[in-house]
Amino acid sequence: MSENEPNRVRAAREACGMSQVELAEAANLSRQSVGAIEAGRATPAVDVALRLARALHCRVEDLFAVPSGELRIEAEPASAVPTGRVALAHVGGRWVAYPLSGEAMRLAADAIVARAPGRRGRVEVELVRPRAEAQGNLVVMGCAAALGVLADRLSTRAGAGRCVWLPRSSTQALAALAAEHTHVAGVHLVDGRTGEANVPDVRKHTGAALVLITLARWEAGLLLAPGNPRKIRGAADLGRRGLRLVAREAGSGARRLLERELQRAGLPATLADAAPVRASGHLEVAQAIASGAGEVGVATRDAALAFGLEFVPLAEERYDLAIPRALLADPRVLRFLDAMTSAAFRRELSSLGYDVRGCGDRVAELAAA
Repeated sequence: MSENEPNRVRAAREACGMSQVELAEAANLSRQSVGAIEAGRATPAVDVALRLARALHCRVEDLFAVPSGELRIEAEPASAVPTGRVALAHVGGRWVAYPLSGEAMRLAADAIVARAPGRRGRVEVELVRPRAEAQGNLVVMGCAAALGVLADRLSTRAGAGRCVWLPRSSTQALAALAAEHTHVAGVHLVDGRTGEANVPDVRKHTGAALVLITLARWEAGLLLAPGNPRKIRGAADLGRRGLRLVAREAGSGARRLLERELQRAGLPATLADAAPVRASGHLEVAQAIASGAGEVGVATRDAALAFGLEFVPLAEERYDLAIPRALLADPRVLRFLDAMTSAAFRRELSSLGYDVRGCGDRVAELAAA
């Protein structure tokens, strides 16, 4: 690129025999935008530069003078080796990549995987959003659908970055927190021996200095088809032959509650293992019952409300957020907690059946192990 040449877009376009209109259509841009970029009057965002490069069958580096490492970074996969689109976050001083599949497909990607893992297990990803935006992401893992509502509200508010909610069971979220693969972990686990909420399991799964802050209290219970056609009144009815039980994965709070209620009713907890239908979240339990795939499962009242299902309460639980103490002053976390405790969000949670009287309460502080 010569000193007076702003970029090579025009030269590459002409080499391909394309007009500005044709390039604009191929890159999903306006002709005026292409003209401004070619003349150096506009600097394209990373995603625009990538679209131009693909349309011209070349690399971004062939079109623009890009600082080394600006478009590609190394990231640690948060789970199985990701392919295709990923979300990114800066956690524990390093980049972490989260594959976008299932429920997470609703998220806009931060990058695409450009190279398989190397010897250190890292993947190389190519950014499709500005690096600064990805660095501002706050990752929250947990099974509460309210976290998805909060993430949506927060991501539309003014401020850097966005809130990335990844649905996970309580133990999965705590394992991710211990591995520094998330900033915040949602948990609702009642200790079977002491009856204490969350603190014993958080201590068991993590060794960092943490603070537990309450999101809300909720009712967990049995979700049933409208009209309760099987006339199920409690856990004692779950041993009926042929009943299509929907069970959550081992390690989830709902699975633990189901097993505890089965034992109290004199039924084997192994009924949960033999359940013909499996689900990985409260809303999935509700969806399975609403579709007729299952007849009964344990989930939260808000999941029942979302799908118009009958609900038989079994327990009230406290849903807490485990946050590393070192992150409490992080602007991303402060912004998250501010939105969570706002009057508007608390009203919305109340409308979904949550008890928000303790929302924002700091219920425990755990020292590093």
